[in-house]
Amino acid sequence: MTEEVQTGRLVPYLVEMFRYQAWVSMGKVASPATGKVEREMPVARAMIDMLSELETRTEGNRSPEETRMLQGALTDLRLNYLDEMKRSQPGTASPEPAEGAASAEAGGGASEEADTAAGNADEATEAGTDGAAPDKESETTETS
Repeated sequence: MTEEVQTGRLVPYLVEMFRYQAWVSMGKVASPATGKVEREMPVARAMIDMLSELETRTEGNRSPEETRMLQGALTDLRLNYLDEMKRSQPGTASPEPAEGAASAEAGGGASEEADTAAGNADEATEAGTDGAAPDKESETTETS
């Protein structure tokens, strides 16, 4: 019984820890250490990969709530990672911080950022975005 209680606390904790670090690394949230928005995409990728490994290793041993939380975090982070990678394509000298980064610096918390990104991920899903490379029309729309 103790393992169930411990698992009930640890999986959500790990998910939120890796999710938050991925947000910081993608420049979506200001770094708690420096207070600045910084982008370290390899670190963000590592955080997403760790969550993916957690998903694989805990398969069949999670509650339905933990599964939803983990899969939701992975979907949200993957969509935002792709978006940030598009921003940093060659020809872009210094990408602008994401919209959420400004509100994080203005005192918004990580949960606000997660809610904003979750809404963006839902919109992308409803629009039929599958994570594939965007066409020129959608790139033009995003930059204008």
